[in-house]
Parts: sequence; structure tokens; C-alpha cells
Amino acid sequence: MAKDALGLIDHLGWAQCHVVGVSMGGMIALELALLANRRILSLTLMATHAGGLMGQAPFIGMRHIIRTFTIRDDHQLVENALAMLYSRKTLSDSEKRQYFYDYYRERFKTRVPLSLVGNFGQMFAVQRHYISYVDLLKIRYSNFPCLVMVGTEDRLVRETNSYMLQRTLDCRLVKLEHAGHDLGGECTQQVNQELLAFFESVELKDHPSHVSSEYTTEVRALELCCQHRTHCFVYNLVGFLKGLLLGLILYCALTSGLTKNELMNIHLCTRCMVLIGCLKGLHRSILCVFNAFRARRFVRKHQLFLERAANHGGIGITLPSRHKNGIPNGCGFELPVLPLIFTVCLISLAWWTRQYD
Repeated sequence: MAKDALGLIDHLGWAQCHVVGVSMGGMIALELALLANRRILSLTLMATHAGGLMGQAPFIGMRHIIRTFTIRDDHQLVENALAMLYSRKTLSDSEKRQYFYDYYRERFKTRVPLSLVGNFGQMFAVQRHYISYVDLLKIRYSNFPCLVMVGTEDRLVRETNSYMLQRTLDCRLVKLEHAGHDLGGECTQQVNQELLAFFESVELKDHPSHVSSEYTTEVRALELCCQHRTHCFVYNLVGFLKGLLLGLILYCALTSGLTKNELMNIHLCTRCMVLIGCLKGLHRSILCVFNAFRARRFVRKHQLFLERAANHGGIGITLPSRHKNGIPNGCGFELPVLPLIFTVCLISLAWWTRQYD
């Protein structure tokens, strides 16, 4: 989708433009900033996130999303959309509530409904979205200003994601009190004022197509470390479970034509399934351990700071002359204690399959 957006910019003949992304549009805007940073004058991220574990919607938001697939009544569908997108304060105003109700009622009547495949494709794209710390750092050093906006009653995107983006990108955060997910519709005047003032403060200039050499060492250290959408332990555990699933699929495929008596004579079933799971999990856990120690070695070689980030600090490691209070939690430079434990457990389990009879 970022390539589609870039294609549209090319078609319009714009050399540079201000980019504003809301919700999933913010995710696309982040990808666009990495894809074509020289084309961006400014980047505004509204009610969005960088992905990973923190990018998962709150439980109440997931409930509303699931209900959109199960509700058939138009009235209930509109009510669900209002509860999902707007704050209680806005919905308590009868005039505003009626305006948004009529708007969505008409919109649902005239829209072309998405197919089931289209709906799940959009959900899958959001779930798979992930901008790593190193990519966020590249955006931060791309020399165009950023702005983050968040509503304090957003039911689809956790408010903490905006704080993380603000700290990581080293930009201004606009917090809209008693606002939900649809910031543009709920706080139209305030959002427009903030955007106009932000655009007017930006000067037209040419941005370098690569990260400045001043920050090359810092970016390289982040590229070496272990970065996943999830914590390393979850990443390794999912690998083990995927291996088990693969073993189960292979077992079902290889035994589809056998009789019950022949199936009872197969002693390798459990061992093979567990062994495949162990190998898949070991591949991930060993990779995590290797990346962590490789990154820490690079950090020691270049004498970079590795202290934890303070609440007011920025992202990343840095040289002593430019101390920025360390790195965020889970950035991949920690001692890989859990991956090491997981590796030992998987090796023990694999050894058990060898002894199993």
C-alpha cells in the first residue's frame, strides 16, 4: 500500500508532500517514510502504532471488531461502529450522536461491502504490520519533522503506542482529551488547527536518501540486535508450536491410507512431531542468542551506551558525546537469558525423543 501511495504521488507530479496517516493509514505512512523519505515534507501519525505486541488492540476493541462480522442488523452495526470509534463524551451529546449515526447509516447503505477475504486480508495486514526500532530510528534521522496525535479514549489503538512513537521519533505529541479513534471526525477543528500550524512551520528542503554518517554506528548496532514483533520467548515458543503443527500435518498426510492396526504400530509419531517442533524452536532461539551476543560485542567495540531509557529519554544507543539515556525495553540488546533457557529445554526435549520408546 505504501508503494500505491508513492505511485499516486508520482502520478500527481508532486516532488514532496505532507503525509498524514490515520489508523491503518498511519501504518502505511510509516512504510512510505522508509520507502521514499526524500518525498516527505512532514509526517503526522494519528491513532496508529508501529506494530508488535503493543500494537494489539485492547480487548474491548477486539470485541467490537469481531461484532462487525457477526451483526446483520443495520442499526446494531451503526451503534457498534459509534461505540468503537467515538468517546463516551461525544456519544452523550445527542446532537453529535445523531449526526454520526446518520452519517454511518448512509455510508453503510451506499458502500460496496468488502468480501470475507477482503476483511480478513485487512485484519491480517494490520496484525503483520511491524516497524522495528531501527526503522523508526531511520525515520527519526531522515530530517523531516514528525507529529503524533492520540485520543485518550481510543478503543482500537492503545494510547501508550503514541507515547512510544513520540519518544522514539523525538517529536511533539498532541493528546486530545476525551477523544476516540476517529480524531478527524470527533475533534475536527482542533486537529485542523494543529495540522495547519505544523505544515506552516515546515520549510521546503532536500532530504538525504540515507541516514547521516553521524548516526551510522547507532543504526548499525540496532540492525545487528535481535528484533521481532514479539518478545524473544514468545517468538521462540511460536516457532516450536509451528514445528509441532508441521509434524502433525506430515503425520496426517503420511498415514491417510493406513488401517487402525497399522496406525497402532507406528511408534515414531510422537517423537517425530516433537522433534520437528524442537528443531524449529531451536532454529529461532539459537538465532536470538547469536544476534544478541553479536550486537553486544559491537556495542562494546564502539563504546556505546546501553543504559535503560529514562521516561524523558530517546531511543537507541549512542556515543558518549551524545548520550540519550539508553535504549527502550525489549530492543534486543539484553542478555538472552530466556532464549538460552529455551534452547536448553528444547535440546533436552529432543534428547527425550531419542530415548522415547
